[in-house]
Amino acid sequence: MMNKRDTNTRMHTNDTNKNSCGRVRVAEVRRTEARYSRAGFTLIEAIVAIGVISVGFVGSLVLLSKSSAQASLLKNRVAVSHLAAEGIEVVRNIRDTNWLKGFDWRTGLADTASGIVDYDSAAVDASDTSDGRKCLNWSGSFYKHAVAADSYACNTTFKRHIELATKSETISDQNVNYLEVKSIVEWREKTRAQTVTVVDHLYDWK
Repeated sequence: MMNKRDTNTRMHTNDTNKNSCGRVRVAEVRRTEARYSRAGFTLIEAIVAIGVISVGFVGSLVLLSKSSAQASLLKNRVAVSHLAAEGIEVVRNIRDTNWLKGFDWRTGLADTASGIVDYDSAAVDASDTSDGRKCLNWSGSFYKHAVAADSYACNTTFKRHIELATKSETISDQNVNYLEVKSIVEWREKTRAQTVTVVDHLYDWK
């Protein structure tokens, strides 16, 4: 037979157990909430990190694309500058060769609005003024003009022609004739037409 004291002790024990179970459940719920909260923050952080990386990657691609376009533009401008200067040098070499051979300095240098010269030319060729003839081919070692025999096949966008015109000026009260030489190189950058012109004056002065 249980006395009142035993009953009170058992009731107190039950209450204690209930309180302990309640605290355990609360702790478990809090740990679960904390776990889900950490998981939620981790997912958000991952999304933000992916976004930042993506923006950086796209920016790098855009920068590389622009750098490549600028490199191509600079490469073409260096090439056409050399080609225009070469045209002047070839004409000057023709004049100098005429002197060495005892010819008139204008031999092979008749006035023209659309002449053609290559690095090994002995005269300015004005016999073919078609646009295709102006085209320059790259052989792997040097540039040379397209020819009709190859249907003016061309592997570059560069075109060059020479303009020769007899001009005069007064020097020391004397009227002196000279040859105005224009070396004109044309090419295209995407859809835009580009032109570089180099001008020089040649005289019959040794």
